[in-house]
Amino acid sequence: MVDIFDKAGYGPQPYRLRRINPSHLFFPKDALPVPQSSSVATVVEDLPLPPTEITFCGSTEFMRRSDDKIVGVDRTTRRAILYDPAEHSVRVLPSMLAPKFNTKALAIGDDLYLMDMTPWPDKGDDRQGRRSGHSFEALIHREPRPLIGGRLEAECYWRPLPPPPCVHAAGYRGSSGEIRGYAVVGDAHILVSTQSYGTYSFATANTAWSKAGDWALPFCGRAEYVPEHGLWFGLSAANDDVFGAWDLSSTVQQQPVVAHRGCKGFAVLETPYASYVVHLGDGKLCIAKLFMVARRETCSESWCDFDRDRRFCTMLTGVEVVRCNGDKLHIIKHRSCRYSFGEHYIPTYVL
Repeated sequence: MVDIFDKAGYGPQPYRLRRINPSHLFFPKDALPVPQSSSVATVVEDLPLPPTEITFCGSTEFMRRSDDKIVGVDRTTRRAILYDPAEHSVRVLPSMLAPKFNTKALAIGDDLYLMDMTPWPDKGDDRQGRRSGHSFEALIHREPRPLIGGRLEAECYWRPLPPPPCVHAAGYRGSSGEIRGYAVVGDAHILVSTQSYGTYSFATANTAWSKAGDWALPFCGRAEYVPEHGLWFGLSAANDDVFGAWDLSSTVQQQPVVAHRGCKGFAVLETPYASYVVHLGDGKLCIAKLFMVARRETCSESWCDFDRDRRFCTMLTGVEVVRCNGDKLHIIKHRSCRYSFGEHYIPTYVL
């Protein structure tokens, strides 16, 4: 499933979760376009939104665990919950160690690693003059065991982790260390690419950082590993109209990234304010673009009533990666579908 969260306007508004079955993004096997064709994705279908699955209250950020369950964390109160879509149930998790305001998460095995995209030292003041606390921590899974009195120990806990070493550089500012690209490599390493300090590798086994290189990762946001092809797929940092494939397997040994394949044609008419790549399994992925459009018949460059003349949309495109003609890699674009959230609801996360 592709999960989309939206909310009414900005600020601490409730989030609504809508679950979209991605099967309609792909042509049947007997009607596949030829791999070299990209014209099939130029036609965008407008589809109605599915009904709301559940509503969450609070200033929440969402992330998916490897078991497909969703973790929600409140930015300010640090409270955390676990939502199980299969059982449609919610339960409380231990609270985060420190508030965070712009996070991304990566699942490795049963654990979830959560990092502020603008990391700060664990001790010191952030740009608002407040204690920054832990900008990197992990929700670690463990098997429940009995405690005194018959109670069971919690099955997970938050573990503090060190931020990237660049936060200790002389004259460090948050914007210079902002994380632009990130990915999981194997079962034990996380790669992050910073704005000005190159790329770092984090080893989960000993919780230690190392410098991978002064170069930047060639993708923006998260790159998804597709085990069927042994490559990582994401949107190009130079142009998010390009969906590319890269080999990151040697980067933890301080080797540059090797590019394998790129495919253009994933732009939307308006500038997207967020883009996501979702791995669906079996060599298939979904590219999501979140954007706002103005109603051209009522909105001009000189005047626009944004409360009345705008609408928010999400476009989903199905992508399949195949090998053919002598094991050559091909990226096939399938269908593109647009969902309108109207004037007041803003799509915010795609998982």
